[in-house]
Amino acid sequence: MAFRIAVVSLAISAVSYYYSYMRLQEEALGNLEKYIKARSQIESEPFLQAETNTKLLRNEFIRRYAQMQGVDVSEAFHALMKQDRDGMWRVRVERDDFEYRATIALLPRVELTPEFMRQVMLGYDLLSQYGPAFRNRYYDTFIDLNVSDGSLMFLPDLNYARNGSVADFEFDLETEVGATPARNPERKTFWTGIYFDKQAMQWMVSVVTPIDYLGRYVGSAGQDLLLDQLIARTNSVGIPGTTNFIVTRQGDLIAHPDRMAQIEAMRGHYNLRDADDASLRDMYSVIAAATPKQLFVESPDGQSWLGMAQIRGADWLFVTVYPKRLLQEKAALAASMVLLLGLVALLIELGLMAWVLKVDVARPLGRLKAAIQSLAQGRHTHPLDTARTDELGELARNFDAMATTIAQHRQNLEAQVTTRTEELAQRNVQLELVNAELSRLNEEKNELLTIAAHDLKNPVASIAGMANLIGSKFDVWPKERVRDRLAGISQLANRIQRILGNLLDINTLESGQYRLTLEPVAIDELMSELLASWEGRLEEKQQHCGYQPCGLVVQADRQALWQVLDNLISNASKYTPHQSKIEITAGLSLGMVEIAVNDHGPGIAPHEMDKLFRKFGRLSAVPTGGEHTTGLGLSIVKRLAEEMGGGVRCGSLFGHGTTFTVSLPLPDGSDLPAPGNSAETLMAAGGKIGV
Repeated sequence: MAFRIAVVSLAISAVSYYYSYMRLQEEALGNLEKYIKARSQIESEPFLQAETNTKLLRNEFIRRYAQMQGVDVSEAFHALMKQDRDGMWRVRVERDDFEYRATIALLPRVELTPEFMRQVMLGYDLLSQYGPAFRNRYYDTFIDLNVSDGSLMFLPDLNYARNGSVADFEFDLETEVGATPARNPERKTFWTGIYFDKQAMQWMVSVVTPIDYLGRYVGSAGQDLLLDQLIARTNSVGIPGTTNFIVTRQGDLIAHPDRMAQIEAMRGHYNLRDADDASLRDMYSVIAAATPKQLFVESPDGQSWLGMAQIRGADWLFVTVYPKRLLQEKAALAASMVLLLGLVALLIELGLMAWVLKVDVARPLGRLKAAIQSLAQGRHTHPLDTARTDELGELARNFDAMATTIAQHRQNLEAQVTTRTEELAQRNVQLELVNAELSRLNEEKNELLTIAAHDLKNPVASIAGMANLIGSKFDVWPKERVRDRLAGISQLANRIQRILGNLLDINTLESGQYRLTLEPVAIDELMSELLASWEGRLEEKQQHCGYQPCGLVVQADRQALWQVLDNLISNASKYTPHQSKIEITAGLSLGMVEIAVNDHGPGIAPHEMDKLFRKFGRLSAVPTGGEHTTGLGLSIVKRLAEEMGGGVRCGSLFGHGTTFTVSLPLPDGSDLPAPGNSAETLMAAGGKIGV
């Protein structure tokens, strides 16, 4: 028991060390994150402000330059400028106040066009106005015209224009060439690499913004930013025990407390990819491989954390090297305290050994008793001491095996009951679906029997009666009366034919045997023939059917379209009162041809709209001429319209008539008629077709 307690104390010390180390690491990395983010914000601010300054200078240059177009500044230019002995154009000595005004240096080769002189005078005024305001944070402010043709600068520390020779100004600098469209097609603000300025005797970097006017390259605006304070802060200000350095994305080392001599010797191009220091070279490799969202990476040797934050504007990286030994020392101290306390606890625990022995036997037996009671009641048993090697452990393992077997049998039984229940439920659902289908088929069978018993029986009986009557009165009745009876027989025969035709059509459509031949069909021609066939039937009820020619063509089966429109006209005639009008119109809507049949009948009740296009669907409206209906016409219309790639819809205001609208596609490859063509087509058609 004493040995076990000692081992536990050592284990607790190890866990304490690990916990302390992880907690200290989490805390240290959290503080390091705040630190590098704050440093990133502080160090990025002058770079971002410099970009803003140069863009402001460019925008003001373009704004004023647009206002100066056509202004003659030659007199003011020559009053300000003079060509010196070396051929350079500079500000006249008597007006050269470089501490408060900008300086100008123009190459001898430059052509003094009115446009170039306006650019020089504008740049001189802008730098003289804005340069002093920028001076408190930036070394200088400059404008270069046409690469190196003209160099303008505000630098109160020295007379930049007079200190430079023709050779100095003819040399194309990175700040000048980098702003040309060839080198900078995106026309964006850019930063140069760092360099050591011999005149200023300081490290600096330049930001440049191209200047274009109306898409034509003019020059560039820029500022030089001194890096002495940034380098000093990097090398001297940091978290105790850590090291800071700044590196570009390309690997050039900007600042490092131990590498400034090498950076100066390489004129600001000490690249870590080729560095002789393997540690720095390896650090850069993991930094370059990190994603932009990663704030921390582990050094290749695993001895340090590398915290990284971007210096925006220049796109540099501020890196803090945080050695892990700082955390290890603190964690070791904390673990030592835990170990000392553990030894004290060991002495206390030895005094409680008797109590532990008692509990070590009594508690397992109590758990076994509780498990037996739970198993008897069908509840889940709690884990027992199966890992013990003594008799109590063996008993616990046997009981646990027995409880597991019983639980498996119970689960298998429950699973079988669940499976059978689900199968029974599925069978019930299938039976319900079959019953619903049988009910629907039974209803259709009853409707069909009703038609056979009523709609067919009455006409057949009437035909038989008329035929018998004609046979008995043939020699007595005059010819006109015989013809009238024969006409009645013909009408009854047509009625039987329509009923049978509808039954055959709906059966053919539902069985998929109806075959359509889709072709371009002229609506005006079809309507003319269809209305001619209805002329006699409409006269019986003194009805008038009007159609407005449209000149449209649809992609449809001619016979099917005839049957669709014939059924709709028949339906309108049945429910329209005597001496009333039926209107038929056709037009384009959303790329489809729509044919509308409007009547002035009683309309359709809202609660009957859902069974309008059902097979055998009969509504409460009564035909005005005593006509009979099977309830199949509109069902056939819907099926035929859909088979032709269109559809049918109904609009009705109860008591104020009904409008059925059939939509059909245009022929393949046809163009929609121009907005003005419909009127011309109507005039050419001669106006209105009416029956």
